[in-house]
Amino acid sequence: MRDAHLARMANQIAASVPSRTDIPEQVALHLASFWTPSMIESLTQHAEHHPGDIGPDVIAALAVLQAKAVPNG
Repeated sequence: MRDAHLARMANQIAASVPSRTDIPEQVALHLASFWTPSMIESLTQHAEHHPGDIGPDVIAALAVLQAKAVPNG
């Protein structure tokens, strides 16, 4: 239930960003700024098991966060 709630919240964030350009980057910034790492991890796990619950902008935001978490070379 908690994970489904996180999915709904993330989808609402994506739908509510003020600028409609670079939505995934804006969602990623919001998640990194205001969500705990455990919340992001729960959302990521939920996206893997229930991809239909997560909008494409949120999926892309999670990819942005993952890319930033992996050290470059």
